[in-house]
Amino acid sequence: MISLEATTTYRPALVSWNLTKKCNLSCPHCYLDAGEGEEDELSTDECFALIDEMLLLGTEMLILTGGEPLLRRDIYDIASYASGKGIWVVMGTNGVLVNEHVASKMVECGIKGVGISIDSVDPEKHNRFRGGPDAWKYSVRALKICRSHGLEVLVQSTIMKENRHEIPELLEFAREHGAWSLNVYFLVRTGRGTSMPELTPLETENSLRQLIEAQSDYEPMLVRSKCAPQFKQLSYEMGLGGMESGGCMAGTEYCRITPEGNVTPCPYMDVVAGNVREDGFTSVWETSRVLTELRDVKNLKGRCGACEFNELCGGCRCRAFSATGDYLAEDPACRYQPGTLKIKTPEHVVFTDTVLQRIERIPITFIQNKVRKGLMAYAASHNLQLITSEDMEKALAGSKRKRKFLSKAD
Repeated sequence: MISLEATTTYRPALVSWNLTKKCNLSCPHCYLDAGEGEEDELSTDECFALIDEMLLLGTEMLILTGGEPLLRRDIYDIASYASGKGIWVVMGTNGVLVNEHVASKMVECGIKGVGISIDSVDPEKHNRFRGGPDAWKYSVRALKICRSHGLEVLVQSTIMKENRHEIPELLEFAREHGAWSLNVYFLVRTGRGTSMPELTPLETENSLRQLIEAQSDYEPMLVRSKCAPQFKQLSYEMGLGGMESGGCMAGTEYCRITPEGNVTPCPYMDVVAGNVREDGFTSVWETSRVLTELRDVKNLKGRCGACEFNELCGGCRCRAFSATGDYLAEDPACRYQPGTLKIKTPEHVVFTDTVLQRIERIPITFIQNKVRKGLMAYAASHNLQLITSEDMEKALAGSKRKRKFLSKAD
């Protein structure tokens, strides 16, 4: 088993915040079933108070999303308040409403990056899927406008049976548009997506292998999988980089807050751990039974419970819940049989001073920790006792990038 230092203190380092259910599109896979706004969405003052609480709990990165977050009139006030407190703010948007003025406001209020949804390189196919006649045109325009204003852009693509074959084209598209990262989300059947077919486990594995192999070809752009944490197990098996990516963080370093203040372990899981209005975010994070159960890998069942990768991967808790109603069940999308690789972890791994300095330049602690764990896993897979800068570049896809989106040198 890959041995990692036990985490004794859990904090919501990364929070995904659905600020509103309002949306100008009607995507069939929407986990929030967005469209009309909720009557009881958190007020501006409640949002400010919640940000103060996040800061005390150790939140480092905040994803402002929806619905469509740009439909909230106070979106720039909320973003400014969070960034002014030293939290890294990223916005997730469909991009349709982004113009020069909006991009300028994003920069002004301290937003570091913008995730824009592109689900097909075919405009008509994307438009049909997103439910907007010109959605593709405006989303692509948003990528260009945001880049011209110095914002890092992340292309977000949900992979399903209909577009799985487009992964190579999406990789090329993201690189051509200067994306910091291509984030590939594997459909979880929740919200409006309940009736949509997921990929088979074999299709999922083949797609993940495709992404893992593509990492070095698309540097310095990152290639990332979401809702498929077995990315790490496959990276290990293939002896390639990317083991700092993925791994289910639900309830350990990550959670979602809904427009009305419910806290769930992840956006794709509607199990409510508590409500920030009724209980306070601190109480929910520290005492919720749901979150507490997710923090101990010994609670995992089936193959996930027996797997030597469960500390690095953990399986997708949302997919387990969607398939079985039990968020501790094994991930049905993973094909790995525990014990197959017979991992031997090096007893002592030393990082050179240069490697340690590069890690320390990352301003977000939970990402530093992911990098350290990824390097340890890479050392295990290659039987290394010493990690050099050259090893780091092989282990961490995208480490050669010249831009410093996540660097203290900014």
